[in-house]
Order: sequence, then C-alpha cells, then structure tokens
Amino acid sequence: MQRVKYPDHLLAIDIGTTKVCAVAAKRNERKTIEVLGVGIHPCSGISAGGIVDLEEIVVSITSASAKALISAPGGDFRNVVVGVSGGFVQGQNTVASLLLSKHGRTVTQEDIEQSIHVAIRKSVPKDSEVIHAIPRWFRLDETPFIRDPVGMEGSVLEVDAHLITGRQAILKNLRRAVTMAGFAVEEMAYQPIAAGESVLTEEEKNTGVALVDIGGETTSLLVFYEGSIYFSQTIEIGGEDITRDINHYFQTPLENAETLKKYSGTASVETIDPTEMLEIVRFKNRRTLVVEKRRLCEVIEARVEQIIEEVMRSLRSKDLLGLLFAGIVLTGGTSLLDGLGDKIRKMTQREIQIGYPNGVVGFESIVSSPTYATAVGLLHYGFERRDAQIALYGTGMKRVLRRAIRWVQETF
Repeated sequence: MQRVKYPDHLLAIDIGTTKVCAVAAKRNERKTIEVLGVGIHPCSGISAGGIVDLEEIVVSITSASAKALISAPGGDFRNVVVGVSGGFVQGQNTVASLLLSKHGRTVTQEDIEQSIHVAIRKSVPKDSEVIHAIPRWFRLDETPFIRDPVGMEGSVLEVDAHLITGRQAILKNLRRAVTMAGFAVEEMAYQPIAAGESVLTEEEKNTGVALVDIGGETTSLLVFYEGSIYFSQTIEIGGEDITRDINHYFQTPLENAETLKKYSGTASVETIDPTEMLEIVRFKNRRTLVVEKRRLCEVIEARVEQIIEEVMRSLRSKDLLGLLFAGIVLTGGTSLLDGLGDKIRKMTQREIQIGYPNGVVGFESIVSSPTYATAVGLLHYGFERRDAQIALYGTGMKRVLRRAIRWVQETF
C-alpha cells in the first residue's frame, strides 16, 4: 500500500490590515519552491486591534486565492499556511523547569516537548493561544546555554523559550474566515517570523539583527541574536498612517494620497529642492492644489520619525541596540519609501538593508519585492513544518498513531 504523505503543493495566505496576499507554490523533486501564482485583494476587515468585518476578510481571502490559483490548476491547495499580525499578538520570554529524575537519565525529544508545555502552562493566560513556542536554549542541571540536550544525561531540564501568543477569539475567527473561503489552516505563523524565513540569513540571525516589518496599520519588530529570537513586538503604527496623514492634510482622496506617498514622497525633507512644486488633486468639486513638494515630504517625515522612535524605544527598553551587529533589515511595502533607509540609518546609527525575499523560483519579477516577504516566507515556513512533522511522526498509519498518542497524553 502506498504511504500517505503531505502534498507537494502549498498556498500561503498573508492576511494584512490593508490587503490579503496569496501565493500558490509547489516543491519540485529538487526540493526547490516554485511559485505558480500570485494574488492580491484589498482588505479592511481586520485592524491592528482585531477583526472588524469577518465577511470582508472571507471575500478578500477568496478573491486573492482565486487569482493565485488561476495558473495552478490540478494541485492540492486545500491546506494553507496563514500569516497573522496585529496588536492582538504578543511576544514574551519565559523559563520553565522539568524534573527528569532524582538520579538523572537521558533527555528525550518528549522531554523537550514537555518542558515547552510547562512553559506554556506557566505563562499563557486562558484567553490566549500559542502561535509559536520557540526554545532559545536549555539548561541541564548546572550546564547552561545548551542548544539541543537530547541524548545528554541530567536530573533537571530547564527551557528558556520565546512565546508568541494571540487572543484566542480573534485567531478562531481568522481560522473561520479561512474555512468559509474553502480552505483548512494547516499552520498559522506570526508574519515577521515568516518574513524572516525569506529575507534573513542564518549568519545574520547568529550575529544579531533586527527585522522591522512595516505593514499597513502595524510595524512588527523581531530581534535575533545567537540564532535565537530575543524579542518580538507589534507597534500599532504603519504605512497606512502615512497615507491617512496625506489624505487629511491635503484633503485628497486616499487613493491619491497613496500614489503621492509612493511616487512623489520621501522620508527625508533635506533632499528636496525647496523650489520644486507638486500638483495635488483634492476631493470632488474642489480645485487642484499646487504646493511645494517639501510640504508633502514634511508630512511623511513626521510620521516616519514617529515609527522609528517607537522602534528605538522598544529596542532601548530591552538593551538590544548593542546586539545588532548585523544591523537592521527593513521589509514590507513601506520599506520601499524613498529615503526611509537613510533616515533610519541616521536615527539609529546602525547599518540598514532592505529585505528582499529569496529562495523561490517563478514569478521572480513579482515576489522579489519586500511586499511579498511574508507570503514567500510562509511558503518556506510551511514546507519546513511539513518536513519536521514527517521527521517526528513519520507518514501513513505510523504518523496517525503517534499523533493520536500525543493528543491523549496532552489532553489527559
């Protein structure tokens, strides 16, 4: 009998506060991820604080996925990996201990998992759900900073873990939206963790790097050092705030404000010729406004400085600036704003890079943009999780039985 295995196709759905991005892909016989289709649809059904319109999210997921799957007929895309972020997602570091034996014994993979469950029970409130539980290092008796204690002898196993949690009710409703759109959530991932899979190198993670993912209504911050996540935070300010500032200040439609930001704006006023003028279309039945381009850039710069200051405040609060030997990597659509990198470099005194997604083939001219960093990272994350599950539980009936046994152990 042929053994059951995970399909080689995967659909990544990145649910943002301004749009839903879907990317369909397959992994070929060389284990290379090949993008088959891409789809984007506007979405305002979720805000930084949570869901405001479930039906709109369903429509956006359905539309973006349909666009992505047009050029990917015949593949099994029922199971999807979903990226989430927002003020309802929080990160924390926690430590927990597990007594192995008074006289010591060999550490097993089950002990690793049990120590993480202890950390979760200790730190996560009942109304929250764990999205990621990532061990940073272990301590076995008197030996600290162990990466992998499996096979070692000891009496007490201690885990230092980074937990990323989300409000349970919101995550349940996001899963419901995906189900209503015709898919099943195979994995859910915090967006900057997914983005890090596609834009960061292992050397950067080991050396010390901050990933700043500037989304629509939020900016996500993730710090790696010595290969582990040191810190994560979601700041409720993003690129959409810049657009709204332009919209309000110049009384111009939001669509035009976004165009002005992308094609005429800059984050650094000092680079603008003070004599350069700009024509701005105002709301219907109002005259076209001709202003100094400098005024537009002053509006943009003010909000950019606020975003950077919030990121700096978070880094300073945990004394993390001194660990960023590989600098700061920017990603997300707003990272392409003219002058943003130079502005952040001056304010942080750290090296700045734009994070372009990599590690996939097909549709390179589209998915190589920082706008797709999370969606491409979700593909990497999803396939890696599948490989890990197969390695841990096997395939076919063996896999089913092992997972059933684990479910019984965890439930009872």
